Amino acid sequence: MGHLFTGLVTEIIASFNDDGSLDLKTTGDLIDFQLEKGTPAFFVNGLGVEVYSVTFEERIQILDEVIKRCEGTDAKIMSCIYVTSVAEGKKLMDMHKGRKFDAYCFTAPPFFEYTDEALYSFTADLLKYTDKPCYIYNCREMGTLYSPELLGQLAKDFPNLRGYKDATRNTVHLLNTMMYIEPRDPDFDFLCGCDGSTFGDMAMGCVGAVSFMGVPFPEQMNAVINAGLAGDWKKCKEEHQKILKLRLVMKKAPNSAAYIYAENFTGGPVAKNTRQALEMNDVDEDVKEELKKVIEEIGAMRV
Repeated sequence: MGHLFTGLVTEIIASFNDDGSLDLKTTGDLIDFQLEKGTPAFFVNGLGVEVYSVTFEERIQILDEVIKRCEGTDAKIMSCIYVTSVAEGKKLMDMHKGRKFDAYCFTAPPFFEYTDEALYSFTADLLKYTDKPCYIYNCREMGTLYSPELLGQLAKDFPNLRGYKDATRNTVHLLNTMMYIEPRDPDFDFLCGCDGSTFGDMAMGCVGAVSFMGVPFPEQMNAVINAGLAGDWKKCKEEHQKILKLRLVMKKAPNSAAYIYAENFTGGPVAKNTRQALEMNDVDEDVKEELKKVIEEIGAMRV
C-alpha cells in the first residue's frame, strides 16, 4: 500500500480581517508560499486556524481555499475534525462531501477526560462513518490522550485508520504505539506532532511531521524532515537545533503571535489578527529583537 503522508505537513494558519471575518486571500496566499517552498502536504483546520472560534461553515471555507490553491499540484490535504460529539463529527464530515482532500484527522473530544472505552466508541463511530483514510491526533489540549493500547486496537479494527500524529512528546508512548502497530502494518504513517521533538521522533521511525513552525519556516522544516527521511541523522539534528533555537524564543510570546511576527522576515505573506483578545497578538520588543537575531543567525532571513 505504501505511506500516504510523508515529509513536511504544514499546519496552516488562518488570517483574519480587522472585523474578525476570515481573510481567505491572505490565508490562500500563505498556501502558495508553502507550495513555492516545496511543502508536500497540509494539515487544515487545526489549532493554527483558531479552530475553537471558527464555525463549521468557516472551516469548509478554509478547506475550499486550500483545495483551490493546491489544484494542479501533488500536495496532499488532511482535514481535522475537532468536535465535541459524534453527532457534530458526522455533521462536519457531511459538509466535506464532494470535496477533493486526502484524509480526515480525529482528536479526542475536549473538556472532559474520556475513559479508554468511551474514547474507543467515540473514535470508532467516526471511523465507521467514512471510507476515507483517517488519522488520529493525540492533542494534549483536548484533555484526554489515546493510550498506545487503544491506538493499537483501533488500528487493528479499522483498516481506514492510516496514521497517527503524536504530539505527546513522550518517547516511551511513541515507541509502545509503534510496537503495537508496525509489525502488523509497516505502512502505517507515524507523524511527529510537536516541533520540539521532530528529530527524536524521526529517528524513532516517523515518516513526516505536522508542523506549525512550518508556517513561517517551511525551508528549515523541510530541511529537518528530508534529512531524517534520507537517514542523514547528523544533518537532521543540526537542522532541528536551528528550529529549537527559534522555538525557545517564539514560545515567549502568546499562542501564534511570534509565528505571525516571524513571517515578516521569511519572504512570504503575513497573517493578520486573531479572534482571541487582541493582546494575544502582542510580542514584547525584547522578544522581537531576540527572534530577529536568531533568524539571522540560522540563515533564515529573507528580507
